[in-house]
Amino acid sequence: MDFFELSCLLVITACVFYLFYRKKGERKISDFVSKFPADKIKNKPTEQVHYDVAICGAGPAGSTCAYYLAKLGWKCLILEKKKFPRDKYCGDAVCKTAIEILMDMGVYDQLIRENKAHVADSGGLVSPGGLSYIGRSKEVLGEIPAAIACKRIHLDEAIAKAAQRMGADLREEWAVNEAKFDNSAGLWTLYREGATDTFKARVLVCADGAPSRLGTQLGLITRPPDSTCSRAYVEGGTHKFKADGVVFYNKEMLPGYSALFRHPNDELNYCVYIIPGNPKVTPDDLKYWHEYLQTNDLNISRALGGEAKIERMNAASLRLGGEQVSYGHHVLIVGDAAGMIDPLTGEGIHHAMEGGKLAALFLDEAIKQGNYDEGLMKIYHQRWMNKFGFDFKWSMIFCQMMYRYPILLDASAAALKRKGDKFLAKWADIMTGRVPKIYMLKPEFSLTLGYELLRLLIARFNGQKKNENKSL
Repeated sequence: MDFFELSCLLVITACVFYLFYRKKGERKISDFVSKFPADKIKNKPTEQVHYDVAICGAGPAGSTCAYYLAKLGWKCLILEKKKFPRDKYCGDAVCKTAIEILMDMGVYDQLIRENKAHVADSGGLVSPGGLSYIGRSKEVLGEIPAAIACKRIHLDEAIAKAAQRMGADLREEWAVNEAKFDNSAGLWTLYREGATDTFKARVLVCADGAPSRLGTQLGLITRPPDSTCSRAYVEGGTHKFKADGVVFYNKEMLPGYSALFRHPNDELNYCVYIIPGNPKVTPDDLKYWHEYLQTNDLNISRALGGEAKIERMNAASLRLGGEQVSYGHHVLIVGDAAGMIDPLTGEGIHHAMEGGKLAALFLDEAIKQGNYDEGLMKIYHQRWMNKFGFDFKWSMIFCQMMYRYPILLDASAAALKRKGDKFLAKWADIMTGRVPKIYMLKPEFSLTLGYELLRLLIARFNGQKKNENKSL
């Protein structure tokens, strides 16, 4: 047993003990004394000049949080630094958990009706060894698809305007420059550069993206983003890609990957994700890998074809794996700012929206209790960690396994090919965080992958022996 395997065993053992004992000692919201009892009154006097909650950032996390706070009847403010419609660089893949929230908001049907989102049916992966499986999901999954592709210029505005319709106060072109807390009043005052107007709120929610300038300014975020991704749209009708979404794993850049996702009107998103774990691949290498794979990876170049019209590469930073602290006195951090991005896939929209909804439901309880002390706000952090954050640790383990043993991805592709679409649907649920990564250890997956791994090892050993005999 080498050092890596021993480390994995120790981490797994520690996780088991932690999961078993984590409930002990956790405090409840009702354990905290009410300091602002009048806050629970929803129909507040008109002379009240402060908001219950101010959210900085109208991305999927912030706007989802605002939507549910407004739906619950609280006075909520969303401050967006740009004017909609505005763009955001990412892979544009919206997974099942986020789709369910979009449906609840009434946004999903709107996006489909306006031809701003494409429902993925055929999709799969290409392994480092060139094994592939492309399956279909509509018949298996029913009404809720595994994923849709939707440009962020459409998605973010649709969610923000849904929150506004629900009653949230949306202010565009309002970039928060500074936030100051008045301990005596228990209120935040928000400022913007070059202007004298301000806003006051009982609770501040930082949803300002992976760099999180505000979270860093408050001392809650203490590290820079640790990863990056590219995006380049491919004009419809100029490529040869037939599926809706395919992930391509190149051995040299593991655990990172590249992907093609189909948008409406036959347009594609070609993206590359640099995932930490490979010392030979850093975020600074993004441009190289984006261009190299586009022309030198046989599967990608074949899918794009020789006539593809591809726009110039754009890039965005990523904060992976969850921050150790996403709360403070009268403040929460949600979405990319809190690192709610899966380290295995680089996907974060569904976790951002799930985290935003969870934050709203938590704040509903906190406002009714009238307490926003750091100890109470920590409960929010525990809740999202319990919901999906602890799964990130397994993602990190699997990332290292992929990097060290690429044949595991070959075995996965072989298993998908043999087991078919139902197995692919279950695989997708694991990869998108619908169910914990630890489900990979269930016999249904571990035995299947183990069998395919053994077959591949035997085949490669026999092939190697044949080559040795030929050389003699």
